[in-house]
Amino acid sequence: MAKRMGETKVLSTRNLEDVPEQSGVYNLINQKGEIIYTGSAGAGRLRARLEEHLSSGDVRGARKFQTRPLSSTAEARRVEAALIERNKPRENKRGK
Repeated sequence: MAKRMGETKVLSTRNLEDVPEQSGVYNLINQKGEIIYTGSAGAGRLRARLEEHLSSGDVRGARKFQTRPLSSTAEARRVEAALIERNKPRENKRGK
C-alpha cells in the first residue's frame, strides 16, 4: 500500500464537492484525530458514501475525513481490509 490517504478535511457538504465520483476508500476521523471508521465505495460512489454518512450521522463522533480514490471496487475492498487491519477503527469492530 504505497499510496497514502488524501489530506484530512472537515466532514461538510462543501468539502465533499471535491471528492471524486469513483471507487475508493475513506477514513472517518473524530475530534481527537483518531480514525473511527474505514469504508470503501465502488462503482463511482466514493462521494455518495461520504454524503450518506454526513446526512445520517450513523458514525457518532465523525468530524473529518480522508479519501483515496482507486481504480476499481475490488481494489477498494482490498485496501479497505488492509486499512482496517492496520488502524483497527472502533466503529468497524462494533457488532462483530
